[in-house]
Amino acid sequence: MPKLTLDGARIEYVEVGSGVPLVFCHEFAGSIESWETQVSYFSRFYRVFAYNAKGYPPSEVREDWREYTWDRQVAVLLGLLDAMDIDRAHVCGLSMGAYTAVQFALAHPERCRAVVAAGVGTGSDDPDAFRKDMDARADALEEQGMASMEAYVRGPARIRFREKDPTGWERFAALFLAHSARGSANTMRAFQGRRPSLYTREADLARLEVPLLVVCGDEDDPCIHPSLFLKRTVPGCGLAVLPHTGHACNLEEPAAFNAVVAEFLARAEAGRWGPRPEDSGDNIGMATAPTRS
Repeated sequence: MPKLTLDGARIEYVEVGSGVPLVFCHEFAGSIESWETQVSYFSRFYRVFAYNAKGYPPSEVREDWREYTWDRQVAVLLGLLDAMDIDRAHVCGLSMGAYTAVQFALAHPERCRAVVAAGVGTGSDDPDAFRKDMDARADALEEQGMASMEAYVRGPARIRFREKDPTGWERFAALFLAHSARGSANTMRAFQGRRPSLYTREADLARLEVPLLVVCGDEDDPCIHPSLFLKRTVPGCGLAVLPHTGHACNLEEPAAFNAVVAEFLARAEAGRWGPRPEDSGDNIGMATAPTRS
């Protein structure tokens, strides 16, 4: 697969299809392979890109963890669009990739056609505790390697995936546990542990005019409140909740994920995805709460 030098690191990417550009950004435990089903499907209609973030071989593993902060990830995404001579693109991310996509939309709204943020916001509810946990996990990665992440891939947000699709989960786990321990530790310490809570961007999010779809599994507990926050804050935001689904919703429920994203992108392209119209004062059909006696 081809590589580009972006933000000082060699970044591996794939490009498939033609048409309006659509870029996929993977989660901490993911990689290009995490998007195979989406790349295959959406390349029928779009010029699709997926890439391995810095620290995810064959992309370059840089030694200094300070090169892995969220703003540097946003710089990689911007560099990819610039290198491919893409003026505006749809951007779809999961978890770490979703945070990148939202921050990219805030920093460069003029480069976004629409944004999908799936499994977004882990750590936003208690960022101090989250940072301590991420630092501890990064320490374990540096001392014990990827074997220290065995429990991570079996955590509460992955249980349904393992239950519903054991073969898919096994492949996901095997791919993740083959990642670079150094790259994963640096990503855990810098991007995961030191990204600001989404709630700190409330004022900026309230002014965001980019069409936004948030996708959340109903058993992805750390992302439920942040997903609701985005729905209530961003004027042009929609929220899709997938039942009996955990964190890696695109892997766990690929058909449902692809369908809701395809509908969203089509409506965004047609200019039919925006803020809710002003209340006309007509409440016909609205349920009224019963009066307590």
